[in-house]
Amino acid sequence: MNRVVWIFSLLGLLFLSSPIAHAQVRPQKAPGALIIADQYFREGAFDKALIEYQKAFEADYNPAIYYNIAQCLHRMEHYQKAILYYELFISKNLSSPLIPHVQKHIAQCEKNLQEARKIQEAHTRTAPGLRKVAVVSEPVGAEVYVDSFTGTPVGMTPVMLELDTTPHLIVLKKAGFKDISQLVDVGVPGMTLLRFVLEDVNRKAPVVSSSVEAPMTPGVLPEGGQPPAAASHDITKQWWFWTGLAVTSVFTISGVMTGLRTLDLQSQFEDTGDASVKDRGERYRTWTDILIGGALITGVATGVAILLFPKASPSVPPETSTPPKFSLLPSCGPSACGFSLSFTF
Repeated sequence: MNRVVWIFSLLGLLFLSSPIAHAQVRPQKAPGALIIADQYFREGAFDKALIEYQKAFEADYNPAIYYNIAQCLHRMEHYQKAILYYELFISKNLSSPLIPHVQKHIAQCEKNLQEARKIQEAHTRTAPGLRKVAVVSEPVGAEVYVDSFTGTPVGMTPVMLELDTTPHLIVLKKAGFKDISQLVDVGVPGMTLLRFVLEDVNRKAPVVSSSVEAPMTPGVLPEGGQPPAAASHDITKQWWFWTGLAVTSVFTISGVMTGLRTLDLQSQFEDTGDASVKDRGERYRTWTDILIGGALITGVATGVAILLFPKASPSVPPETSTPPKFSLLPSCGPSACGFSLSFTF
């Protein structure tokens, strides 16, 4: 009988101890998300760090990560959400030495929220009282009238006025210049600056030359004895110049952006060892090579076109200027683009 009791006791002990041992053994999770999140946070990429911290929390449910999430939201100026996660951290980590530090963060977020509300209220409604209005003019010394064209001026420009928050008519007068007036709304917060340019009453209208030119007799110079100016060959007025410059810039900027993304994905692969990250990095590297190659081709083509662009001599009239012997210009057809080489015999 004792042997039977001993056997059953041994079996019961093995049965009870086995699940307890298995329950206490928990595999260590790779801290890849936390490492990436900390790196993003040090670089100032708080939006990316927030995503990685959330992934780390979902993988481990460690309440200490609430503090990291709150820090990201605080830096991103999402103060209301930051306060929520700070309070979650305190409620789940009552013995943490960081609690006084977290409470200071909560107070700072609440202060920032109050300031944001005050700024919003100041833009949505106008507080009663007076507003400062600075009036300046060119030239100075103009008489300033408020809500009147006659009477006693309130000052001479430059002058600082204090007006209530209703619309006012500002009138400027100066001897030898035309009167000027403007309706001004000074209901917005802060100081209002009014700048006026007075018009001289004796200023003559500019003389506009006729667009009709007299016919020229061959061999006879026009009035003044000077030959007509040659036509301007400005390269900045050529469509292909700006097209080549724009395409080169787009290719270059896109290549730089994809190159930076390639480096970022390479860094992530080194930290996590994720094969999908490596595949994305290879695709971005291929696009980077294509875009940089396109930038080089369009840049060289534009440079060759600039070198071969004809420049007219200023001493030769446009009718007698000699066309270039040859020219190489970019051209596009229905199916492809290339260069057009032309000769003059």
